[in-house]
Amino acid sequence: MDKYPSFTLRWFSVWLVCAFLAIGCSDLPGTQPAETQTISIGPTLPQFTDTQTPSLKPSRTQLTETPTPSATPTPTALTETQTPESSVRIPAQSDWVDYGIFLEAGAPGEWDLYLWGGFAFSALKKDGTYYLYYQGASDYRTEFDETILWRAIGVATSQDGINFAKYDGNPILTWFPNQNGEEGAVSSGVTLGEQGETILFYGANTQESSITVNADVRVASSLDGFSFTDLGIVLNRSDTSIWGSGDELFAVDAIYDSGQWIVYYIPNGVAESGLLGVAYGNEYNVLNQSFAVTSGGKPISVWGTAGHVKLDQDTYALILNNVREKRTEVRHVSLQTPNLISEPVVVYQFDEVQQAVFLLDEENEIWCMYYRTVENSYGVKLALAGDKPLPTPSAP
Repeated sequence: MDKYPSFTLRWFSVWLVCAFLAIGCSDLPGTQPAETQTISIGPTLPQFTDTQTPSLKPSRTQLTETPTPSATPTPTALTETQTPESSVRIPAQSDWVDYGIFLEAGAPGEWDLYLWGGFAFSALKKDGTYYLYYQGASDYRTEFDETILWRAIGVATSQDGINFAKYDGNPILTWFPNQNGEEGAVSSGVTLGEQGETILFYGANTQESSITVNADVRVASSLDGFSFTDLGIVLNRSDTSIWGSGDELFAVDAIYDSGQWIVYYIPNGVAESGLLGVAYGNEYNVLNQSFAVTSGGKPISVWGTAGHVKLDQDTYALILNNVREKRTEVRHVSLQTPNLISEPVVVYQFDEVQQAVFLLDEENEIWCMYYRTVENSYGVKLALAGDKPLPTPSAP
């Protein structure tokens, strides 16, 4: 993500350097709210007045003197030469069939006028219903830094995985503790908990000063997938034991399996900015193991949301996006060593796809790729996962 303060001369030179180093989403530092603060559901957002069509903007976060991180400790369960594998075939680019756009941006003045500018984009299937959690923003500032404002998370649901309807109560998750437009819920990672509840880890932009924001990873839970309760910070950007801490932390995927909680995240505003990190532990709020994610000893460059698909008892497909390189890739990862992943199993580069997440619907034997377009909308592609033919879209 990124910071867009109104800079003084002292910051201006730093901003120029950052602008040439990274292309980011939108911004985030801040005074940390009390753990007892609850999420406001659907606050009144300012009326949209700007009609300029935005494009991705460079990150404006501060450069720091944080040294380059040391090599990740080598786990004992899996070595770098024993990358996980699975017999489940991941679709090739040519296997996907496009089923078109299913979700459009809102009208001026609505909470989701802009669908870009962050990493909040996750999908799951629960009790026969498909849930797509997505980010919206209601305003766009053109002065001095050009950034979207009032970012929040909403949900759309579907019975066939193709036609989705926005929830009438959107947005379902907001974070504006200081009523600052650069605050907000700006990234997401979703999984099902022990009791089948929806657990959503999210990057929470919080005002740090009049011109800056920072971000912690918070978590919220819901029994029905619509009404969420905030459960506090799980990755504190001030905690030096967390890899990549110091400024902004954005959760982009979450897995709960066999009593283990795994959260993948992206740091920003520090030396590790734009690299993939992971934190994991035996409780959702005790993620006491934190490392850089590596493949063959090398860090993984990402900038976008992420997702996962379970392939067998121990192996997952990890879906990673890098909008800077215009690519979506799938890698294998073992539950035993979530910080070690394989080389890319497949790489996708669709012209219309900016970021994507997957679902494997084993009941209907289809792969679902949900993607955010470069045109401020969401679309879906399907691929075969068995002998059943691809479905015929039902009427929206």
